[in-house]
Amino acid sequence: MEFEVTMADIAKLPRSSAAAQNLCKRCKLNPSEITMRHEALCRDCFQIYIRTKFTRHMEPYRVKKHSVTTKKLLLATSLGVASTVLLDTLHWHQSLQIERARRSEYEVYVVHIDESAVTGSDNNDAVDECLQKLREKYTHFEFAKVPLEEIYTMGDTAVEDVISTTGGLSLDQTATTASTSTGLIKLRTLLQTLNSRASQMDIINILRTRLIVELAKQKECEAIFFADSMTKMAAMVLAEVTKGRGHALPWLISDGPTPYGPQVIVRPFRDLSKSELTSYTTFTSLWPYSILPQSTALSPAPPPIKAKNQTIDEIMQKFFDDFSNAHLSTNVVKTAGKLEFEADKTRIARLGLCEICGLPMDEDPRLKKLKNIKVEEGSGSSTTTGDADARIYCLEPPEGEEGLKERRCYGCRRSTIGAGKIDWPVNNR
Repeated sequence: MEFEVTMADIAKLPRSSAAAQNLCKRCKLNPSEITMRHEALCRDCFQIYIRTKFTRHMEPYRVKKHSVTTKKLLLATSLGVASTVLLDTLHWHQSLQIERARRSEYEVYVVHIDESAVTGSDNNDAVDECLQKLREKYTHFEFAKVPLEEIYTMGDTAVEDVISTTGGLSLDQTATTASTSTGLIKLRTLLQTLNSRASQMDIINILRTRLIVELAKQKECEAIFFADSMTKMAAMVLAEVTKGRGHALPWLISDGPTPYGPQVIVRPFRDLSKSELTSYTTFTSLWPYSILPQSTALSPAPPPIKAKNQTIDEIMQKFFDDFSNAHLSTNVVKTAGKLEFEADKTRIARLGLCEICGLPMDEDPRLKKLKNIKVEEGSGSSTTTGDADARIYCLEPPEGEEGLKERRCYGCRRSTIGAGKIDWPVNNR
């Protein structure tokens, strides 16, 4: 008699328990609570995964036996999800150093840039409350809230009162009221000269970065930490290309030196998605320390402005926040990360830096179409050429080409079109 196995017979075979099927793929002990990149993990293993990704970027800041100086790091925080996770992981890393080596290799200054005076936000009380909670939880760090308009007074002695190391970083409102008011007037005047909300937000983003760099210089910090996730960086890549700054992508997204000064940029979360950081916030109960409510982070509400007034940054961020587009973030960031210009230093020496964004100037090939341009020679005489090099007009534009009088890259020329001569607060030095 021939034996035949049917589906009914297979259904009767003994199966492992449901608990065994749902165990973590790494520790094989705890039940899985999250499926991350096709791998089911428990809460503990997921936290280890996040911290491992973070630690890979902290190699220059490990404790060294014969080190006699303490490095200074500046952490820029928006009080959002990613910023809160970066604070927590950095605090964990520093606490681990103190526990094992009895000292830490670095100290951290945390800075929040307050833009409410120009963006119309009314969450100052929530920001102050959140910063106070962070001071109480992360006692090893020093915190500051610096208004964006202080970018106009960074060279004044009054600004030294903005950053005080007594009891943590603090803002002395009495000492800086006059300078802040003057800076606010100048900043609002600058933004009013721009012809669109997209241009205004672009300039605000540039000013925020420049202010953070200036604060790092004042505190003599050697590195600036940004909590940019892989999702945010993917959105930034496409947004900056659309704005006309594709030539500066290696400077915008790469970790390492910047054209602003000796400080280096570090983005420890460049390999982690926004959803992974959100899950970490939930597992470690960090929502009370973020200004962004959990309900908003898990299901973002539509923007409160009309579609035609949305900036390219907001459109790209909304696109990559969509879970169905999560797989694109890795491809965009890794592809953009391969871009590099071997002759960047030569290009900076030739063309200089943009007076607005501070990034290397671009060479506009359309300028080569200009004819009969007089180029000054070293002897003082001038010659006429039929098709001069484009870079000449980036540095010394000819008479009559008023749009090129200021040394601005193509992206910044687009943002400031029609603004005329503007009172820009930061010098490239």
